[in-house]
Amino acid sequence: MDKKKMRVFMGQFMEMTTGAAVMGVVAVADRIGLFREMAGAAPADLDHWVEATGLQPRYLEEILSTLSAAGFLEFDADQDLFSLPDEHAACLADESSPYCLVGWSQMLPALYGAIPGVAHAAREGGGVAFADFGPDMVEGIARANGPGIRVLLTRKWLPAMPDVVARLEGGVRVADVGCGSGEAVFALAKAYPASTIVGYDIDSHSIELARGRAQSQQLSNVSFEQCSAESIPAEPGFDFVTTFDVIHDLVEPIPVLRRIREVLNPEGTYLMVEPVAGDALAENLHPAGALTYAMSTLHCMTQSLAHGGAGLGAAWGPRRAEGHCREAGFGEFDRIDVENAFNAFYRVSG
Repeated sequence: MDKKKMRVFMGQFMEMTTGAAVMGVVAVADRIGLFREMAGAAPADLDHWVEATGLQPRYLEEILSTLSAAGFLEFDADQDLFSLPDEHAACLADESSPYCLVGWSQMLPALYGAIPGVAHAAREGGGVAFADFGPDMVEGIARANGPGIRVLLTRKWLPAMPDVVARLEGGVRVADVGCGSGEAVFALAKAYPASTIVGYDIDSHSIELARGRAQSQQLSNVSFEQCSAESIPAEPGFDFVTTFDVIHDLVEPIPVLRRIREVLNPEGTYLMVEPVAGDALAENLHPAGALTYAMSTLHCMTQSLAHGGAGLGAAWGPRRAEGHCREAGFGEFDRIDVENAFNAFYRVSG
């Protein structure tokens, strides 16, 4: 046995364990509003933060200590002052920022909650259905993905297809399939008021959230329907269809892609956004690949297998994505040149 190699692995293991434990405290800090309270504020001592937040002193001391040791907060040891740097606040407290990451702290506990079900399925078959992850997963996904979609979809992503933007500005029918709580629907509706946007999702909680938000925002060009993707009505058809991190989660991806093609008007465009991944494991042997496979195991793949589905998984890569689209009957498949660390963008038509 190479003991040096073993010690390196032990260090790697404990680093990951530390991250997992710290993220639990980050989840607590998010739920109690600590990051929002500290954002933009001057460095201050524990007594100040107790008074400002109304939190229990002993808990707050331990939370601040955890976050300082982990580098989330800055700590002035000479004066015992804690502060949240502006650069960190953009990721932890400002949910209007495209860099906001704090939704992950709501998703991770939901992922960990699926561990018993995934372990059982690994022995006996089946999986963990999406509904079993609970509302924290629905809301966590919206919080994790929402900032990027709200800010970047119409400013950075769609401008890579100027002809589609021109049609949206003129007014067309749009469907967002697997819309969740409606982030993309609202972004499209606000940017292109002449177009009509319909969001479809099979999850009742997601649709309930989306409809509540639509009512509060008083948008007249949006609507939401609870139905399976295979049941989207073909008439009167759509000129633009989108899916954001949806296809790899589905029970049967190809029938859904086939249905998207059927509801798409002859000159229409389908934008498929999927996780960035190589076509083979050898291309994904890095931290981002590890995250993609882990998410797939605990969420994406298992929710498909729960219903006897294909279990495609998140790391399916561009080659299989194209193969699935062509099998569904699409004639054109192109990867759009959009700079993004998390997602790949595919323009599909024909």
